[in-house]
Amino acid sequence: MNKITSNAPVVAVDLGATSGRVMLGELVEGKIEISPVHRFSNGAVPLSALESGAKQEALAWDIERLWKEILYGLKLAFKQRPDISSIGVDSWAVDYALLREGKRLGEVRHYRDPRNEVAVPALEAIFGREELYSRNGLQFLPFNTIYQLQAELAEERLSDADMLLLVPDYFNWLLTGVARSEWTNVSTTGLLDLNDGLWNPELTAHLQVNEILAPIIQPGEVVGSLRQSLREELGADAEVKVLAVASHDTASAVAATPLSSSTSAYVSCGTWGLVGVELQAPVLESRAQKAGFTNELGVDGTVRFLKNITGTFLLSESIRHWNEQTQDIEENEANLADLLAESEQLELPKVLIDPQSVKFLSPGNMPERISDAVHEAGGHRPQSRAELIRIVIESLAASFARRAMAAAELAGFELDVIHMVGGGSQGRLLCQRTADQAGVPVIAGPVECTALGNVLVQLRAAEFTQWTLAESREVVRNSVLWTQYEPQNVRELV
Repeated sequence: MNKITSNAPVVAVDLGATSGRVMLGELVEGKIEISPVHRFSNGAVPLSALESGAKQEALAWDIERLWKEILYGLKLAFKQRPDISSIGVDSWAVDYALLREGKRLGEVRHYRDPRNEVAVPALEAIFGREELYSRNGLQFLPFNTIYQLQAELAEERLSDADMLLLVPDYFNWLLTGVARSEWTNVSTTGLLDLNDGLWNPELTAHLQVNEILAPIIQPGEVVGSLRQSLREELGADAEVKVLAVASHDTASAVAATPLSSSTSAYVSCGTWGLVGVELQAPVLESRAQKAGFTNELGVDGTVRFLKNITGTFLLSESIRHWNEQTQDIEENEANLADLLAESEQLELPKVLIDPQSVKFLSPGNMPERISDAVHEAGGHRPQSRAELIRIVIESLAASFARRAMAAAELAGFELDVIHMVGGGSQGRLLCQRTADQAGVPVIAGPVECTALGNVLVQLRAAEFTQWTLAESREVVRNSVLWTQYEPQNVRELV
């Protein structure tokens, strides 16, 4: 493995499903310091806005805009610190770019695109769900890459491609001209065989991608050097390495989660809530599959045994919908912080919703769908925005607590603490209610856990550090602020 030799700053490019950021990170007196350089929005866009003739319901990512935002952020970073030694990119999982002769073929489709659900029965007519789980250990989700690729077969784009790269690998290729597939993100595609850690030949052959997949690379390995043209454009004063970090954003977040013990659980809470435990081997038994748990890979060969459930998406979509309505009527914009403070004063809701119901998967008029779900569950429709927000918070807390306890039980131990990281860790009410409903403490923080994990993997690749994963987490623990919530008003999970 090539090593970074200087104690110089690094840059984390962290792309989430609703926002992106470029962060500077460095080791200062034994503590990791990260600072924001550039933040920008992200989200689904209609494919028809980017590609003429596309179906009205089709969704994509505006990858060109994201690339411009990344370059702008990197320019700002190098302006502050021209001695930057490396760059790492992480992003959401499962989505990919198709290329031919160095040019992207069309747009990068969004995992919420409805074409994926149609492809599920077509693939599972050949590879049953139980067989897939025995190979890749993944929770069934209709947007997993394997189902997206099955949909591609019907659209004939694959036959023109000579390269497939997951989103962070695509940006690494733009930065370096080197094509590699980072394994934590590869493990989310369904194409990786957990039994040998290699691309599964039967699946890749059926999906017609076996000839266009890049070699797998581990977190901490060097992808390549920043292109000379970009060095000049960005203002780098020396060679800059581009490293493969734990490029699935949850893998980066878990790497930087300061787990208290081997019997801790984590909730990486953003648009999605990733709830699970860290193990040394996958859990591939049928009851894990039936419970909807997934086995994804992490730093140093660890396994992220977790469940993907809805996170703050219900909250952000509700706020977005309300604020879209205020453009047509004279009303103040909805503010989540104010609504949370108001909702905290309300009584506990008598009826909860299931945040991971398929009815909440796509964007659009989320408050009405939440209200309908409450009514269908036997409750009264929320009479105020604050009441609706409280139902969502309580439902998320119950969902997080239940899944954390189930992950520990399936892994064979009794849960003693839950670590809440990511943007959701800032929510005092969400953290407290999760502690209450799980009956164990919740340790909240760090907030920028994904970017911190990205930086951490880059620093671990330097010659001046020889950290184990446990030592890395101790560095994190000593570098950030965190809050502990003790269970108080314990409520039996419903």
